[in-house]
Amino acid sequence: MSLVSTMSDHDLTRRGVELRHEDRHEEAVRTLREAVAAGEPDAPRELAYALLGTERPREAVKMLKRAIKSGRVDLYGLLGSIAAELGEVKVAEKAYRNAIEKGDVEALNDYAVFLQDEERFDEAREVLQRSAELGDTLAPGNLVVLYSEDLDDPATAAKVGERYLGPRSPGVYAALAAVYARLGRLGEAEGLFRQAIELDAPRIHQRYARFLWRYREDLKAAEEEFWEGFNHDEEGWSSGLGEFLLGQGRVDEARAVLERGLAWGDLAARDLLEDLNQR
Repeated sequence: MSLVSTMSDHDLTRRGVELRHEDRHEEAVRTLREAVAAGEPDAPRELAYALLGTERPREAVKMLKRAIKSGRVDLYGLLGSIAAELGEVKVAEKAYRNAIEKGDVEALNDYAVFLQDEERFDEAREVLQRSAELGDTLAPGNLVVLYSEDLDDPATAAKVGERYLGPRSPGVYAALAAVYARLGRLGEAEGLFRQAIELDAPRIHQRYARFLWRYREDLKAAEEEFWEGFNHDEEGWSSGLGEFLLGQGRVDEARAVLERGLAWGDLAARDLLEDLNQR
C-alpha cells in the first residue's frame, strides 16, 4: 500500500465532514476530536463548525483557544467570528485584533462587520476602507451596506458602489442593487441582481429573494430563490428561508427549516426558533 493511500485511509477530518453531511453530528464531533488529537491540520476548524451544530456551541470557543495556545495562530480569525456569533464580544474583539496583528488580511473585513454589529460605525468605515484598499473582495460590498443601512445614506452608498463595481468584487453588485431598489430604481436593481447571480456573489440568492419578496411582491419567485440559497449552501440559508416562511404563516415548515439550519450551526436560526417557541 502506498503512503498516499495510507494517509487517505486515515483522513479522520474528511470522515468527520462526511458525517456532518449525513446529519450525524455527534459522531462527527467524536471523529473530529480524534482528528485534532492526531494533528490533522484542518481538524480544529471543522470541529468548531461541528460543535456549533450541537447543544454546546460554546465548546467551539474553548477548543479554538486551546488550539491557538498550541501554536495555531491562523485560527484567531475563526475564533473571532464564532465568539461574535455567540455574543462573546470581548473574546471576539481580542481575537480579531490578534488575527490582524499576525497578518491575517481577511480578518480586517470580518472585524469591520463585527464593529458594524456593535454599532461602532465610524471605526467600521475606517477598517472597511483599509481592507478595500488592500484588495479584499468582500470589503467594498460591506462598505456599501454600511453607508446604506447603518448610516442611512443611500446617495453616498450608491457612489461608493458605482466606484467599486466590477467582477473582482461580486458582492458590490448585490449591495448596489439593494441601494437602487431603495431609491426606486427597480429595473437597474434587477439587472444588477442577475449579474450578481452570474458572478456567484455571497448569499446572492437570499438577497435576490428579499428583493422579489419586498419590492416585486412575487412570493413564488422569492421562495424559489430562498431554496436556491439552500441548494448552493449559502451561509444563513435556513434563517433567511425560515423568516420568509414565518412571514407567510407557514409555521411548521419554518420550524423544520430552522431546526435543520441549527443543526448546521446557523445561530440566527436558533434565535428565530426561540422566538417561535415563546409564541
